[in-house]
Amino acid sequence: MLIGILAGSAIGWWWPAAGQGLGPLGIAFVKAMRMMVPPVLFCTIVEGIVRHGAARDTGATLLRSVALFLAITVVALGVGMGVTMAMQPGRGLAVPSDASGAADIAHQLAGRHLTGPGDFLVHIVPDTLFSAFTAGDALPVLFVAGLVGFGLLRIGEAGAPIVRAIEALTKLQFAIFGFLIRAAPVGAFGAIAYTVGTFGIGFLGSLGLLTATLALACGLLVSLLVAAVWLSTGIGGLLLLRLFREELLIVLGTSSSEVVLPRLIQKLEALGCPRGIVGLTVPLGYSLNLAGTAVYLIVATLFLAEALEVPLSPGQVALYLAVMLVTSKAAAGVTGSGFSALLLTLSLLPEVPVGAAAMLIAIDRFLSEIRALTSTTANVTASLLVARWSGARPGLPPGFAEQR
Repeated sequence: MLIGILAGSAIGWWWPAAGQGLGPLGIAFVKAMRMMVPPVLFCTIVEGIVRHGAARDTGATLLRSVALFLAITVVALGVGMGVTMAMQPGRGLAVPSDASGAADIAHQLAGRHLTGPGDFLVHIVPDTLFSAFTAGDALPVLFVAGLVGFGLLRIGEAGAPIVRAIEALTKLQFAIFGFLIRAAPVGAFGAIAYTVGTFGIGFLGSLGLLTATLALACGLLVSLLVAAVWLSTGIGGLLLLRLFREELLIVLGTSSSEVVLPRLIQKLEALGCPRGIVGLTVPLGYSLNLAGTAVYLIVATLFLAEALEVPLSPGQVALYLAVMLVTSKAAAGVTGSGFSALLLTLSLLPEVPVGAAAMLIAIDRFLSEIRALTSTTANVTASLLVARWSGARPGLPPGFAEQR
């Protein structure tokens, strides 16, 4: 992975045209991984519900997960607001007119009609039972999986053949992921080469302070989450980094957190998190625990307001934060979806014009990497915390100390 990232950066820098031509390698890898995500989400959630053996136990895990996800989102918004107000990345920045970038914004909005917070609820219910797996949205899959899981609990022994078939399908999917993941260095190579070839190493320019602000805010949030895991389970941050380094490198190279979902589940189980809990918390986290997106929303919004010299009163900032609690759930771990969530936020509140977001498009790929890394780490730590909250005792896998 490191060789692929470095080689892609070098080719994109020295031969931009060749780097742009390598873009399909990254796109093909992400598409190959994402095509497996809906069935994996479905099977792991159904298994998680069934393994609990009772709707009450499953409901308790869901409530704990949602409560923790909400708390993480609140902390993420608070950290992002504090760091942005301290660094003031938008001060003195020349902003293009509201009309600039209109075509790019229209392209970002294509395929997702954003009408407000109610749109989030409507998107949960698919048009048909099977369209949930073809729409490219995680929310309908979560809804259908929940119905099937609780339905299997209701019919009891009559559903045992279906449960066995789902368990076998899960094993098959993990085997397929094992084949596909071997192409991760090639995918990262193509994705990085295209990005650097298109935007150049010197992409920072006048927006460098915004990138640094987002990175600092996300780093602070990750430090808080890792500290919480260390206090509750005894697993330190360096050990977590060592255990999940391959997954983080894949996320860094592809800017997508979805591609490592099955590997996160496997490694969390190895750490002692029950399969029934991990099968619920990890998939749910991909829609309800996008901590990186939450930080990005408040950082980008305050950045644009400052750059446009739009004063926001404490009450207006509080309203933005309340809206972001909802809109931060509008992205489902897909590359660039955080930008769509930003557009939704700005479209709901009139103070900051939506058109100003056009200035962020050129560096959104790099901001997306920071968001994806943060959300992936948040999902890992949240699963460990929920497992500990539920009475499990996660710890280092057997033999890890000797391997070190």
